[in-house]
Amino acid sequence: MKSKKHLNFGSLRAELSLLFNHLPDNRQASKTNYSLHDCLMSGFACMYFQEPSLLQFQKELREKHNRDNLQTLFGVKDIPKYSQMGDSIDEVNSEEISPIFGNYFSRLQRGKYLLLHYQLFPELYLCSIDGTQYFSSENIKCSNCLTTKYSEGTISYSHKVMQAAIMHPGVRQVIPLMPEEIRNTDGNDKQDCEINAAKRLIPKIRKAHPQLGIIINGDSLLSKQPFIKNVLSAKMHYILVAKPGDHTYMMEWIDAYEPDEINRKSFTDKKKRIHEYEWVNDVPLNGGEDSINTNFFRYKIIAKLRNEGD
Repeated sequence: MKSKKHLNFGSLRAELSLLFNHLPDNRQASKTNYSLHDCLMSGFACMYFQEPSLLQFQKELREKHNRDNLQTLFGVKDIPKYSQMGDSIDEVNSEEISPIFGNYFSRLQRGKYLLLHYQLFPELYLCSIDGTQYFSSENIKCSNCLTTKYSEGTISYSHKVMQAAIMHPGVRQVIPLMPEEIRNTDGNDKQDCEINAAKRLIPKIRKAHPQLGIIINGDSLLSKQPFIKNVLSAKMHYILVAKPGDHTYMMEWIDAYEPDEINRKSFTDKKKRIHEYEWVNDVPLNGGEDSINTNFFRYKIIAKLRNEGD
């Protein structure tokens, strides 16, 4: 199928260039030899080519073919040196690049690409969120670093983000939304964490996509009442992992049901594995007086162990 013009590489790269060219440049002019655009676009190219590091990327650029690719495909006029590229990228506030996520998302909505490929249920889309670490060191740190103290006395410094992406089980590609940084704020002794970042992320997603039907998907860390209420207040649905050890009250409540009170469906596949689905609606999430009620769903695969020689 012929790609739509507004979704081809050239059009998307041009929009990114436009954003990079209009970002505020707070660097000292006397110490900069390369435009902010060229530094940021070179960093993006490094990620695009899946190079392991900026330094490795710089080594690859010594080959004429790679230099030509960077200039032709990404519109880089002057290829920056490693140190200035890294320093320049570090100076840019991540919030400054958030408009590109909305721009690309709108392009996918245009022409119904999102509707045709990512709609999970009628007018609903699955948005998975999870934390990921992109920097760690025992020596390099900044005021926004997260710190981890180990029993042997060492300390590691790291940077993490809470990433959100629209996805569909039948589609390999995911559509990333603007991530929320997990970072310590200057002057605040309390360390930031994934759950706090997730709480900040939900209203931002809703503000960026006010009309989109969203199902938030996340791990057991998020399946607690404060976060669920945060999701519901944003008029979103949720599918969250509930580990038995984290939800003992709810599990005891479900175990108290008679077998015929639990909804069940099952089928056997070609490999003679049994797929069993169980669900109960309107059960309390916890034992608190203000507990919200939720729906519980469990899926199991039952397979026979093969005997040796079978």
